Amino acid sequence: MTAELTAQQILRKWLLTVLGERGGSVPTARALTEMERRYGRLLSEEDQSLTMRGDESKWWNRTRFERKNMERAKLLVPASESRGVWTLTEAGWEEYRKIERAEELKVALPMPSQPVGQESPSRAEIITQRIIRSTAVADYIKRIHSHICQICGTQLITPKGAYAEAAHIRALGQPHSGPDVAANVLCLCPNHHVLFDFGALVISDTLIVTDQCSGVSLGHLREAPGHEIGREYLAYHRNCNGRAAR
Repeated sequence: MTAELTAQQILRKWLLTVLGERGGSVPTARALTEMERRYGRLLSEEDQSLTMRGDESKWWNRTRFERKNMERAKLLVPASESRGVWTLTEAGWEEYRKIERAEELKVALPMPSQPVGQESPSRAEIITQRIIRSTAVADYIKRIHSHICQICGTQLITPKGAYAEAAHIRALGQPHSGPDVAANVLCLCPNHHVLFDFGALVISDTLIVTDQCSGVSLGHLREAPGHEIGREYLAYHRNCNGRAAR
């Protein structure tokens, strides 16, 4: 197991799955117990450790917090009405169905065959052109976010220190010709950088991140003082990847 905390959107996906598979309505303690039974092997040592108060594990505490976020997103019936039972709303059911469809697509993919490869790969000399990026802009964005991914909240720690990547919203290369300025840059982990670049993730003008493959909302993009994100660049990215929604 690793020392990192499981991302909030993953906890949300697990909770939606548990509730959806059990008819959409499960008492609090049972929902948490079922999540641990099904996904416990994926929890890190840090997830399993106790909160500062010492009364529950961190992942239980963070799942309760995510439950409040889901209530605000109208995916769950308000606690004042559900009386200790976590219950999906119609919007919550729709999110669960999107997860189901995404899982079905994974199952349908055929297993690839292993290629032979080469014992002695050949070499070729090539000449390329590349854009000279501003390291000052990239370093500023990463420092101002403490090298924490704006989508999942992950901070990767290596022997050389924290690691994150500067992701341009409107790409610098042709045919996009985006500017190399702070408003056009996000601080992302490698995984979400790739997903964003390939259009699997889009961000609305209200900074809601959506997974286009599953249709699931990943929540609000993390912000930091001193980093104003250009909405015109977000709109350009959505338009390039099939989403014009605000």
